[in-house]
Amino acid sequence: MAAPSMVFTPRFAATHFGVDIDVIEKLAEEMAPEDGCLSLIDSLDDNAEHSTAFTRRGLDYLNELLDQRRSDFMQES
Repeated sequence: MAAPSMVFTPRFAATHFGVDIDVIEKLAEEMAPEDGCLSLIDSLDDNAEHSTAFTRRGLDYLNELLDQRRSDFMQES
């Protein structure tokens, strides 16, 4: 498999899936790099700010997590 050549922001993912960005950020906390969720940093400093980014695989995984949440919600109702 080829390495990712682009990544997507949480804002893009939220718009793409029609959900609030807070939902995407919460789901990102459950993801690992193997799931397609990456952290971008601008310094090796311990207090460096970071941003979250998703590969195409990450967007697919987010979609799976959203489907699971929707399914869980429907079962609770």
